[in-house]
Amino acid sequence: MHYSIEAKTIADSDVVVIGGGPAGLGAAIAAARNGAKTLLVEQHGALGGMMTLGLVMPLAGQATFEGNLLGGILQEFLERVMAEGKNYCIGSEDDQKVKQGVSVAASAPSLYSQALSWHQSFFSSPHIMKHVALEMVLEAGVDILFHTSLVDVVRENNRITMVVVNTKSGIGTITGREFIDATGDGDVIYRAGEEFVKGSEPGVMSSLLETGLDTVHDEDADHSAYGEYEQSGLMQPVTIMFTMGNIDTERAKAFCNIKVRYSDIGITREDFLKLPYANTPGFVVDDTDEVPLPQGRVLFFRTLRQGEAVINMTRVIGIDGSDAADLSRGEILCQRQVFYVLDFLKRFIPGFEKSYLIETADVLGVRETRRLVGRKVLTGREAINCVPMPDVIANGTYIIDIHDPQGKRKAIGGTIHGECYDIPYGSLTPKTVENLLAAGRCISTDHVAHSSARVQGTCMLIGQAAGTAAAIAAAECKAVGDISIADLQHRLTDAGVKLRNAAKVN
Repeated sequence: MHYSIEAKTIADSDVVVIGGGPAGLGAAIAAARNGAKTLLVEQHGALGGMMTLGLVMPLAGQATFEGNLLGGILQEFLERVMAEGKNYCIGSEDDQKVKQGVSVAASAPSLYSQALSWHQSFFSSPHIMKHVALEMVLEAGVDILFHTSLVDVVRENNRITMVVVNTKSGIGTITGREFIDATGDGDVIYRAGEEFVKGSEPGVMSSLLETGLDTVHDEDADHSAYGEYEQSGLMQPVTIMFTMGNIDTERAKAFCNIKVRYSDIGITREDFLKLPYANTPGFVVDDTDEVPLPQGRVLFFRTLRQGEAVINMTRVIGIDGSDAADLSRGEILCQRQVFYVLDFLKRFIPGFEKSYLIETADVLGVRETRRLVGRKVLTGREAINCVPMPDVIANGTYIIDIHDPQGKRKAIGGTIHGECYDIPYGSLTPKTVENLLAAGRCISTDHVAHSSARVQGTCMLIGQAAGTAAAIAAAECKAVGDISIADLQHRLTDAGVKLRNAAKVN
């Protein structure tokens, strides 16, 4: 039996942005502010992506290690969130925290918590962020199509002519002059037939060690002791975040960001084996004295409310978030882990005895899938050593932070060797498609650089650059790779983006 689907054109725009997460927000607002008729396509019913629906409230990458804000739409967004949060989100006892707008890991002083503090990791209600994101997009004049998912991309020669989408009204097409892939997973890149990669490259650990990286995680700094990855193409694990309330954080912080041993919580390995989730994924008992936890540690971040924290402890390895079956398997395993972790914290970690669950994320947190192989591949060595890029369009500031794809370590990484690193325009531009730009974690980087550039503040800055570039290309009828870099840089700095290596901007 044959089926035929009639697809009608439901929208036409100068710039079409696919994906309404941090990168898509920056892209859509920037494109519209630069005069382009802009459409933002989002598969869910709210904007913000992992920042809101995923409860990833530590919004890192908004400032350099020296505390210099990076400006642009990101800073504007955060300032509005702080104002709204003060009015609608918290009590007066937390007012000072809102004025600061920051929080750090609720752990004893460590390089890791210092690194987060240096970044001004921002916390607020995801619901306030959702509201501010919507208001900023609407104020810019962007059209929004919610509950709309990408089905396919129609490409003629070196240009995308339309995208096929699925809506409540049925299958439809959207035409446009310029397209921005802000899906995170590189869905547009993939369906357009543009080159991409997934996961780690061969010899990734050797390359990382050659940089002389200083560890920021509470474990042995000698990553060489763990050896090379067993294979290439490995991607970082997936996570579901959740929030809890009524925590005695002063008591609990002694257990945060450290490996917990059975003796630390007054039980034996045999006691742990009696738990209903012992030897399930993430809780597999070995012959060491360390309590098996999905993240290898207790890890939580205090929010702006007294006794409240966001918990980052679920972790499932071996999931390809761009594969439908894998994505479903990851959801199932992580959703079950949430309540296993919840039970563990309440049973064993001081300060959590009277705590309760507030909410769990609506979407699975996927750290790494497809990455564009663009005109320029930003390497981990370049990011760590803060190598200047003449076509810089944003700065990255976050630590190298690879959640171990093999699950052997809490994390692999360390601090960059400078205030910030340059993200080049070449990492946003494909080799062949003339009217497509990447924005967010699917830009052209290697596995190591990606582990830093993937964070939300950086993604929003990259999105602003992509939206601005797309608007220029649409107005000038040029391929995205042929626009003036100097013009793009000047527009970004005029819009408040603080390109830290300003001497390179002509």
